Amino acid sequence: MSPAMTRLASLAFSFALALALALATASTAGAQAPADAQRFLEQKHEAVERLMRQDPSPRRDQQVTRMLSGLLDYEELAKRALSNHWDGLEEAQRSEFVSILEQLVERNYRANLQRTLSFEVRYEGAEAQGDAVLVRTEARSRENRRAPPVSIDYLMQREGRGWRVFDVTVDDGLSMVQNYRRQFDRIIEREGWDGLMQRMRDRLEQS
Repeated sequence: MSPAMTRLASLAFSFALALALALATASTAGAQAPADAQRFLEQKHEAVERLMRQDPSPRRDQQVTRMLSGLLDYEELAKRALSNHWDGLEEAQRSEFVSILEQLVERNYRANLQRTLSFEVRYEGAEAQGDAVLVRTEARSRENRRAPPVSIDYLMQREGRGWRVFDVTVDDGLSMVQNYRRQFDRIIEREGWDGLMQRMRDRLEQS
């Protein structure tokens, strides 16, 4: 994958999970749920693109951050990424972990959002998967038409009148949750929970 496409893959959050990743209450995906989820994602993606075409300013960046943060279900992401470790945590530990994870993800997409304008996104359909909906998209470089497209799939759950993204898979590889789970499991096994948290705090302070 080219450097530009690699950067896009790391931004799968920013696109709505544009991207855009609060505990969501899952509801069973009915017959209309896939179409509703895709329509919701498309609308948010278009709104983010409109904002990103404005002149850069702190106000614009704050609006984009608020919009994307509302699309990402950080608590669901954290719970799935930590898997069995989540059940053994105190509420204060969960809250701190989710807070730091959210800050790290937001820092990443803030640093790279402008680059997403170099890609156009096509929606390839949606399907129910248990209590979630999988929305399939394809991103293609506007600057290099010969570059292969990148598939980006979003897993979403309904929350209230809208939808939230809790996992992203790029080019049929490991999903975001699976990647995080591998990293977290490896660190916890070697260094324990405190070691994982210290690593995350250190990374946050590097900004």
